[in-house]
Formats: sequence, C-alpha cells, structure tokens
Amino acid sequence: MKIYKCCGSESITKKYFCAECGSSEFEEKEISDRGTVYSYTKIHVPPAEFAALAPYNVVLVDLDESTAKITTRIKEDVAIGDAVTLKQIDQGAYVYEKIPQ
Repeated sequence: MKIYKCCGSESITKKYFCAECGSSEFEEKEISDRGTVYSYTKIHVPPAEFAALAPYNVVLVDLDESTAKITTRIKEDVAIGDAVTLKQIDQGAYVYEKIPQ
C-alpha cells in the first residue's frame, strides 16, 4: 500500500497540493497494509448498491507503519484494537479482514 507525505501529514490518497504548504511534491512510501481497528459502525440498512453485503462493518483502521488512517469494509464482527489486514480492493473500496490470533 502506498502513502503520500508532505509537511508531516500522511494520506493514502495523492493530493494535488499540500494543505499546509501548497507544494505539489509528495514523498511516496510503500507500507504494510496491516493495521488496528480504531473505530467502527455496523451497517444493517445499506444503500441499495450494497444491500447484498449487509450486515457489514465500516471500519476506521489505524495503519501500522503510518500516521494515516483508512476507512474500510469488514464483513466479520470487530472490536476496537483488533489487528486487521487488506483482503482485496473491490470497486475502489478497501476490504479488510481480521488477522487470526
């Protein structure tokens, strides 16, 4: 997984300009796709295009090797502090799964 860094701020999406300094130059870095559940909510009544997936969790993941966080979808139940890893990217959405303990 790539992250983009400028002025100490890291993001999983490449920006056109840094919000802090206005630079269009970002440091690109490859990091592990593992992280820890920071927050989550369970979706029972989703938008029509995601109806077949319900119920599922929308999870904010604190990435292990970055200060960036990523919003993901996880099918199984999670708890804050669970270790997770990228399973796949589905139609532009990051889909994570719990790491077995």
